[in-house]
Amino acid sequence: MGFDQITGAVSAAGTDGYVARLVDFVGSIAPHDRITVARYTSQARPEFVTHRNFSAALVERYLAVYYAYDPFDAYWRDRQHPGVVPLNQVTNRDGRYVAEFLDQSAIRDEVGILLGDGPDTTLGVFLERSRRSFGPADIERLKTAFPAIAAVHHAHRRLMPPTRSKQLWPHLTPREREIVALILAGHPTHTIAARLGLTPGTVRNHRLSIYSKLDITTEREIFVQYVACAVDEQVPEDGPP
Repeated sequence: MGFDQITGAVSAAGTDGYVARLVDFVGSIAPHDRITVARYTSQARPEFVTHRNFSAALVERYLAVYYAYDPFDAYWRDRQHPGVVPLNQVTNRDGRYVAEFLDQSAIRDEVGILLGDGPDTTLGVFLERSRRSFGPADIERLKTAFPAIAAVHHAHRRLMPPTRSKQLWPHLTPREREIVALILAGHPTHTIAARLGLTPGTVRNHRLSIYSKLDITTEREIFVQYVACAVDEQVPEDGPP
């Protein structure tokens, strides 16, 4: 665990660059080949936040089929307990997630660091290895570091400013609100995909979900709703004088 990585995560708390620095921090604790970051909630399917050394095609495959067999998601739904969770603690080797998805992904083992991220929600940072399993010493290092990781994440959540998009559209998922924020900032689909580590097709699917939930058919209507909310916030409840 490197001092520079801890400092980087702390310094980035409350900013858009936080998740990348969190990945640096967690990744410095135990050797690994890949890292994925996902958000689990009891109210919706898992969502990929970002990944390193993991193909977009595998992300699509997970979201299309294998999320339903993800043992970490099932663990969170059942227990909702943050902590360090090795793969062998939550599944057996015969399940479809391991036998099919991890095999297709050339992943031999993984361990999840689950962080409280709001009501019924966790942000999971997953370290993955292609050739050997995580040993007891790796798990112990992660468990020893977990209080520091959790403290940094707690600080990040406290420093994040409330967003009007969350107040205006509470029924959107966190990922959908991220995409709405980027739409409002003027980013097209391909730029949103690049910034969030997604494929353009995944972003388009999120857009369709957003449009359906907001009962709209065009991007322009997102701006109309957002501006209308801003105007309402500036007018007293009893109307203008």
